[in-house]
Amino acid sequence: MSSKRWLQLFNTFIADIRIVSKEVVTADERGAPLVLWESQKRFINEVGSGLDQGVHKFICLKSRQLGITTVSLAIDLFWLAMHPNIIGCLVTDDEKKRDANRSLLRQYVRSFPEGYFGESFKIKADNRSQMQFSNGARLDLLVAGTRDKGISWAEGVGYTLIHCTETSAYGNPDGLRSLEEGFAQKSPARLMMMESTAKGYNHWRSRYYSALEDGLAERAFFIGWWASELNRIEKSDPRWKIYGTSPPYGVEKEKIALVAQQYGWKVTQEQLAWARWKEKDAGDEQELLRQNQPWTAEESFVQSGYSFFPLRVVNAKIEEISQKGPYPEGYRYNVDGDFFGFRLEKLDPKTSDIDEVELRIWEEPRPNGRYVIGMDPAYGRNEHGDRHGISVWRCYADKLVQVAEYATADVLTKHASWVLFHLCAAYRDCVANVELGGPGQLVMTEFDHLRQLLAAEMNRDSILAREWENAGENVRWYLYHRPDSMGAGYMYNFETSWRTKQPLMYGFKGEFSIGALVMRSIPLLREMTVVTNDDGEIGAPESTDEDMKDDRVFAAALACKAWKDWVQPAMLSAGETYAVVSQREETGETPFSGTLNRIVHGFLLTQVEKAEAAKEAGPQPEPWRSERGI
Repeated sequence: MSSKRWLQLFNTFIADIRIVSKEVVTADERGAPLVLWESQKRFINEVGSGLDQGVHKFICLKSRQLGITTVSLAIDLFWLAMHPNIIGCLVTDDEKKRDANRSLLRQYVRSFPEGYFGESFKIKADNRSQMQFSNGARLDLLVAGTRDKGISWAEGVGYTLIHCTETSAYGNPDGLRSLEEGFAQKSPARLMMMESTAKGYNHWRSRYYSALEDGLAERAFFIGWWASELNRIEKSDPRWKIYGTSPPYGVEKEKIALVAQQYGWKVTQEQLAWARWKEKDAGDEQELLRQNQPWTAEESFVQSGYSFFPLRVVNAKIEEISQKGPYPEGYRYNVDGDFFGFRLEKLDPKTSDIDEVELRIWEEPRPNGRYVIGMDPAYGRNEHGDRHGISVWRCYADKLVQVAEYATADVLTKHASWVLFHLCAAYRDCVANVELGGPGQLVMTEFDHLRQLLAAEMNRDSILAREWENAGENVRWYLYHRPDSMGAGYMYNFETSWRTKQPLMYGFKGEFSIGALVMRSIPLLREMTVVTNDDGEIGAPESTDEDMKDDRVFAAALACKAWKDWVQPAMLSAGETYAVVSQREETGETPFSGTLNRIVHGFLLTQVEKAEAAKEAGPQPEPWRSERGI
């Protein structure tokens, strides 16, 4: 069924529903008609258009009091009426909401005119655990609980219809995952809706961003306070003279522009007056207001009082990259035996899951480019930092430009060391800076072992087949020297401690704040939003949540440290600014063949494999042509 047809049927359906509303005085004994607000229309349209495109999972981040639960319950009833014999569930965070929603569903059914459904659809059985209908459909009423009550509430039954409301309040995210595992995979009647306000950095934030990054099998969308007709102060209201007469100022202008850009909605002066009134009324509870009545999706998860990085700047950068790019090529490493069997597989964004991407590449190595690489091994700084992070940046006198990023929790430290060696060898002229805490020293040991392998005569044939004779020869370790020491002593790489972490992170933050860091990774920027400064302890709060990590951030900070200490001073003396070097490359003074060569990918291939890949790709432009985009 097309979304247009679906919407026509649903709009006919809800035209006959009656509700009891605190906002409407009813003259009809059946109740008030469900007159849709902009917020409810947006929700319905997202579901309808998604179904038309083959999407069956919908994740809605919302503000409070938008009527989303009200209209989504109507969708539940509509879906059960349309699809006989399906089993669905409605999940709430507590018994009180379960009973309220059950009462609203009963009212919906009773409000229809006599004989509206004939004998095919009516409530056959109704109790605290489920509602059964005469067409064989059933709706289980589940309570997830706000405290960790295990996952038993979500086990044992597979569902074709799942509706989770106020999902952020669920006490055990594993129960939610278990419920999703039981969701129908092939049925054309399958539908999953999750809708909730934000409650800080928890599993709901991860679920929302996971769906947002997917965009194919599931759809995430945000509906803000501005989508409700009630959230406005009219000029006749006494509050208008206080909150409505002055035009938007700086921050308000930015927020209004973001809403228009991201959601296609023009915030009116009447709505702005309401927002000002709510902000004044919130007093010291500004963070709670942002969670309950956010302007944008990013703002709803903000804890600005503790955030280490300027969140408005970070979120604006996320939006800019989302809209305009640049977008990376995605790869995954395959381990097959020893280092000579190490392979890099290019992923097709149309068929690959976002979770499969380990390496993102925005820019291939340039012959005369200078690079810094930071690595934060898993469990290097703490026990919950369970992911390897490697960050690759190109250096200029005045800028540091991100060109590649690797992050995964699915490999051993040994194999992550191979990745570091591979990237260092591909981005030839580089300084590598590794966090030495935990397994960091194992990285250095494995790095030296790989150099020995490449120098061994018994591996000569394998080395020649891959043209690795000079692999890693230009790689240099970062040398750390205490700034308060008068001596000449140095140590390789960097060990984060209570004494060194703050200078490292404040230095990184300073370069970000002046625009010296050209960031291209949305996952990196999202990690920056969860980094806090909690009484001097800088990092992501301890959590098992996949989105509550900071490995990319610390890897980038280590790269920045290497740039500031060992690369930038010489480039400043030589005047190698971003503008100068870019102009030189554009005029052809420095030969460069762009991403067509896929140097990073090709580095791990044998000459035979390279020849076969070139044959499959067909004739390629001469370098001078590709340099000029011909």
